[in-house]
Amino acid sequence: MSGVTTATVIAGAGLALSAASTAASFMGQMNQQAAQGAQANYMKQVALQRQQVADQQSADALARGQVNEDKQRQVTASRIGTQTAALAAQGTDLSGSPTDILGDTARAGEQDALTVRNNAAREAWGYKVQANNAGNDAGLYGGFQPSYMGAGASLLSGAGTLADKWSKFQFGSGGNDPVSIGGSQASYDISGGLV
Repeated sequence: MSGVTTATVIAGAGLALSAASTAASFMGQMNQQAAQGAQANYMKQVALQRQQVADQQSADALARGQVNEDKQRQVTASRIGTQTAALAAQGTDLSGSPTDILGDTARAGEQDALTVRNNAAREAWGYKVQANNAGNDAGLYGGFQPSYMGAGASLLSGAGTLADKWSKFQFGSGGNDPVSIGGSQASYDISGGLV
């Protein structure tokens, strides 16, 4: 190797490794932001699915409540029918106090039916709250914006280190080392240029 010293080869290798390290650090930061974006998108999809399921559960709770309310009214009508038949079988006149008994049964039955409706509405409301919370989560995850500040900082830091090493490689650490220009030797003074 003519004119190339071991120190020059080592310095060149150091520069190459610094450049590779800077590129790897930059790519690592970029990949990290991409992974965080993918995770946020996944979490958004999960939250949207939770919202959809909770909405379906809410609708189901109301539908079941309506069916149970109707059943409760049928049970009440059946009781009133049974009471009316029993009173008539005894030969009771169905005016006056016997109608009070039937009215009490009707009121109690309606109260039970309204309780069933209210319980279904409360259950549905709980699911609506879950759906709303899941929708809010989806909005939060959907608002993820990657920050490339870390990647930029890695790139700038690495570039600064690389420039410093390049400067030391080119000019040496003393600042006044000879440099070959056009086949002749010249001296470079950092403060003033070629001398």
